[in-house]
Amino acid sequence: DCSPQAIQSLRKYNLAPNQIDYIFISHLHGDHSGGLPFFLLNLKNCESGVVTISGPPGLKKQITNVYAEYFGDIDITEYFKFKSLTSEYPFSLQYIEGDHSVLDYVYKIKLDDKIIVYTGDTRPIDLSKFAQNADYLIHEAGEIDSNRAHAFAHTTPIQAAEIAKNANAKNLILIHRANFNQELIDNIHSIFPNTLLPNDLDIIESTK
Repeated sequence: DCSPQAIQSLRKYNLAPNQIDYIFISHLHGDHSGGLPFFLLNLKNCESGVVTISGPPGLKKQITNVYAEYFGDIDITEYFKFKSLTSEYPFSLQYIEGDHSVLDYVYKIKLDDKIIVYTGDTRPIDLSKFAQNADYLIHEAGEIDSNRAHAFAHTTPIQAAEIAKNANAKNLILIHRANFNQELIDNIHSIFPNTLLPNDLDIIESTK
């Protein structure tokens, strides 16, 4: 995904947009795809580089319209290569639909013998097979209260921990979350001990 803060985050690590090879968008909400017009603006100013991008239907139209609104018309295919999720990639890619207020894709990528599953935004869904034995399950935890989570199509951290446990994942990374108090953190770890709570710009080194 590409949040509106994505370009600022890249700059803090001295990375240019043309150093990114692939972008996979889970769904077309602003906090997940709203950074793409600004990413494109900065990519346009690079000397060279085309970034492959994939996601739900309507992605190209959304980027084109928002970019035009802010910066003027552009042929975005000069900078973005839009690729079907059913195409071949230099790594194993699978996806299923989540359960959100709009179409959401849950991605599974196998790269260098590591399996990474990323949910985007979703209510709790059965990932026991799709995320089975995943090295990293990156799961949203957008609401703490289960009733609010259901109403707004999100997952609680407790529900995400149970999903990771049922999938026999090796590590759970909780994102899209508020600050948790210590009692909640303890409850999460009691269900799934290998739960990570990263902050923005944290780097998680893959274990061998």
